[in-house]
Parts: sequence; structure tokens; C-alpha cells
Amino acid sequence: MGDHRASVKIEMEFHGVREKCNMEWINYCPEDGVSAPDKRVREFFEDVYEQGMEKYNRRTEKREEKEFKEREKAELARLKKKYEKS
Repeated sequence: MGDHRASVKIEMEFHGVREKCNMEWINYCPEDGVSAPDKRVREFFEDVYEQGMEKYNRRTEKREEKEFKEREKAELARLKKKYEKS
């Protein structure tokens, strides 16, 4: 297996999560055309993806809450204006 090893440096940024990784002696075997990545490489990408999606979901939730409060406030102001005239 010594001939089927590689060292790689990976940098990934996803939804504001930036990670770097140096992996030495990962498995590499191109016999089937395209080699499946080493388990550690796949796990690195999955971990960064998960962190990025969590950050994206928190941002989206905060934005939606803010937009909802703004719509509520605007509707309340509209109703106040409507009924204060009466």
C-alpha cells in the first residue's frame, strides 16, 4: 500500500466556516478510474458542511424572526393609524 498513498492540504469555506487541514498518508488507488476518497477526507468535508449548514440555519432563523417582527410592527402601526382616526 505504500505506493498508494498521498499527502494533501485542504482548505474549505462554506457559509462563513473556514477550515484547513493537512493530511499525510491518505489512501489513494486510481485503479477503478476515479478513486474513492480516503475516509478522513470525506469526514473533513462532511464536518465543515455540517458546521456551515448550522451557521446558515441560525442566520436564516434570526433573519426570519427579524422580518416577522418587522411585519408585525408594521401591521400594528397600520391598525393603530386606521382605528385612531375613527
